[in-house]
Amino acid sequence: MSHTHEEWSESNLNHYQSAHSSRTKSERIRNEADTLMANCASKTQRSQQEANNRLGSRIEDCNSWRADLQTELDNNIRENGLLKETKSELEHAIAETERPLRINNECIKNREARISIDLVKDEVENSLEREVENIKTYQQRMQKMLAKVNQQIETNHSMQDKLHADLEHKDMALEIDRDCHEMHNDAIDIKHHDGVEEEDVSGSVPQSWAKFSKNNVEESQAGRSATRQLRYDVNNLINNAASDMSVHWNKTNRAFTDRISESQDAHRNLKSNLILTKNEIAEQEKYIERLKANIAAKDPPLRVAQSRLKKRTRRPDVEACNDQPHNKLIEEVAEIAQSIKLLEDKLGEGNDALQDLLRNKQRLEKDIKVKKNTLLIDQQKCMSMRRSFPYNVVATRYY
Repeated sequence: MSHTHEEWSESNLNHYQSAHSSRTKSERIRNEADTLMANCASKTQRSQQEANNRLGSRIEDCNSWRADLQTELDNNIRENGLLKETKSELEHAIAETERPLRINNECIKNREARISIDLVKDEVENSLEREVENIKTYQQRMQKMLAKVNQQIETNHSMQDKLHADLEHKDMALEIDRDCHEMHNDAIDIKHHDGVEEEDVSGSVPQSWAKFSKNNVEESQAGRSATRQLRYDVNNLINNAASDMSVHWNKTNRAFTDRISESQDAHRNLKSNLILTKNEIAEQEKYIERLKANIAAKDPPLRVAQSRLKKRTRRPDVEACNDQPHNKLIEEVAEIAQSIKLLEDKLGEGNDALQDLLRNKQRLEKDIKVKKNTLLIDQQKCMSMRRSFPYNVVATRYY
């Protein structure tokens, strides 16, 4: 098959371009190889020097951290001995809270004997609930504080173990790194360790290594600070508990006093209303009798008017005239009947009012008994137990 001249020219051009591209690529690779070898040699030298420098820096860091660890260990041991002295005082304070709690519970139980409408959720009950909630809150806080004291002692012991272990590891690491720092290219004890670079040394990185000892020191320092703070907190907690529970105790007593005064006022008002109601019952009964008499008095005029009308129906023929007397008699009968109806309606209202008064009299008499029972409970049974605040503690000393 023959080709055209254009195809022949294009084929030659492609061969020229391919050869030129291959020569250019080969020259570039040789230049890159020269640069790579120079860079590798320089890099190897720099890496070894940098490794030596870093080993020296690490030895210095180890020595510095070792000194800090030893100092902190001594301080921790000394500080931990001071924490244990607060425990018995805190336990005593916890035991003392049972006294006001017991009286509170007795007051709540006594007040359950209130009856009827006085079995109300009043401010005294709310105050008693707040009081017991406050006492239990401080009991919980003291128990938590006691647990924190015990935990802190254990934490300090644990921290001392960590500091001991860290010191031992630092000594081992210092010995190894000093040997590594002294190695050089002409040393007789160096050799190949194929694959050693693949061994797992992920125990830490420089940042986490320093942070580990730093955390140990800081954790121990925090533990010592927490130890001092705990003694201070125990002192404050006991004093605050005594003060705050006393405030709640006094608030409840004031609520009792106010409620007793309120019940006394209600008792007096009920008795006063009972007297007035009895008087009104007497008046209403008289009023009813007057209404009955008034209704009875309307009967004769009604009979007269009706009798007149009846008699006039006997007029003969044209004399049975729808005259003015007839019209007036009809009007009179209607007026008297209307009056009787109005009086009877009012009599019904009077009887209803009387029954309502009698019911109110019964309610008042019953409520007076209820108030007397309430006053007996609040004034005599409860307040007699609450004259003084039953909480005796010895505040801890902070030093």
